[in-house]
Formats: sequence, C-alpha cells, structure tokens
Amino acid sequence: MKRYLVTTLAVTAFVLGFAVMPAYAASKDADVARLSADLEQLDANPVLGQYALAQRTLARNAIADLQNAGRSGRDHALFIAEQRVSLARASAQVDADRAKLDQLQREHDQIMLDASQADAAIARAELARQRLQYEAAVQQAQMLQEQGAQSAQQAQQAQAEAVQAKRLAAAQARAAALARKEANLAVAATKALQGGSSSAPATGGGHASLHLSASAFAAGSDNLTASGRRRVADFARAHGNQRIVVEPRGASDSRVLAGRRAVAVEAALAAAGAGQVSVGKVGSATKGAAVELRAE
Repeated sequence: MKRYLVTTLAVTAFVLGFAVMPAYAASKDADVARLSADLEQLDANPVLGQYALAQRTLARNAIADLQNAGRSGRDHALFIAEQRVSLARASAQVDADRAKLDQLQREHDQIMLDASQADAAIARAELARQRLQYEAAVQQAQMLQEQGAQSAQQAQQAQAEAVQAKRLAAAQARAAALARKEANLAVAATKALQGGSSSAPATGGGHASLHLSASAFAAGSDNLTASGRRRVADFARAHGNQRIVVEPRGASDSRVLAGRRAVAVEAALAAAGAGQVSVGKVGSATKGAAVELRAE
C-alpha cells in the first residue's frame, strides 16, 4: 500500500510539471514580445531612432538573454531587459536634446553676425553723409574765394568751417573703418566656425610656428593676456614679411571660443604690423580652445 502511494505521488508531480511549463513559456514569450515591440518603436521614431545605437544594441542582447533564460534566472533577466530598453530610450532623448541645443547655438552665432554687419552698414551710411557735408563746405569756400563778393572775414570764416568739416569727416572715416574691420573680423570668425570638425593642414618643415594655449587668454574669453599680446607682437615683428596663418583649435564644447580667439589674434597681428594674415578653419582639440600661428 505504501509503495502504491509513493508511485501515485510521483506520477502526479510529473504531470503537474508538464502542465506548468506551457504557461511559463507563454509568459516569457509575452515579455519578450513586449520589450521587442518597445525597442522597434524606438528604432522607427524619426527623431530618436538615429541616436543611442550602442544602448539599443545592449537592449537587444538583454532581450535575447531573457528569451534564453531558464526559470530560475527569468526574473533577473526580465529586470535587466526592461532596464536596458528604458535606458536606450532615455539616452536617445538626451542625445536628441543635445543636438537641438547645438543647432540653437549655431543660430545664435548667425544672429550675432547679422547684427555686426548691420552696425557696419549704419557706419558706412554715416560716413557718406559726413563726406557730402564736407564736400558742400569745400565748394562753398571755393565759390566765396572765386567771386570775391564777400569780405575777407567772411571768407576766413567759411574756410574755418571747411576745415572743421574736414576734421569731422576724417573722424567719421576712422570710425567707419573700425566698423568695417569689426564686420570683417566677424565674417572671418563665422567662416572659421563653418569649417566643421576638419583640421587645418599640418605645418611643413622649416616653417616658424607659435602655440597659444588657453593660458595666453583670459579665462573663458577671447581677450589676450599681457604675455599673450607680447608673444603675438614678437611673432609679427619677426615674420612681418611672411604670410602668417592663424589656426584655431578647440574641443567640441569650445569651437566657438576657439574661433573668437583666432579672430582676436588676427587683430593683434595686424596691429603689430604683420603684412598678410589669414584665419584657417577650426581644427579639433582634446581640451579647451587654443590657437596655432604659422609663418610661411
């Protein structure tokens, strides 16, 4: 009787095991299908689908591990797979937001360039107006001298007015020249930023060069320090009869600052008497924003 009871229990447990296995397999397949569908939805997203490729690969591997997991390891494999899918979606969103921020920064730089060009146009218009006033004053003085209808005092007064107008026009011309130079520097900075991530050509053998690291500028600024201005001036005097190429180099978060610093160095070279100065494209750097000078 006892032997019969043991045999009956063993057969019952065996039958129940076969009955539970299909239910367990169905539950596991449902989780795999759900997570796979979430990942496919992320792949098909027109915006997020182009980001977080590595995280999506890890999520697919985790889903495959869940599909192959045994009963004892299923809960852990399911947790890992769900976390991987969630992490892939979050990483894709972060990358998309970062790309949008970069686009907004480029648009801001373009707006600043347009404003600088508008200021230069206003300065040119003012210069033209002052030039017309000066020419009118000179013509009036000449007419008074030729006709002789006015007294000597009136002629002297008209001449004084012409001299004053000439001085005013000269001052306006200097202001307009400075405005044009500022606009040209802004255009050069924009051209440097539009160079993308490609580096400037390597310096050939025998060419003099000067490296200006971040320490040559005020922190976070394009203003040269006293030491930096002295080094730039010495380089300009030593190679004033050569063509000097200014090559900005910046990390991914410092490319705009590198371009601005290159424009500041170009202005310092011109002020020191350098003849031919050109600004190259922004090259890559591992850290910070630096400027390379090369005399050719």
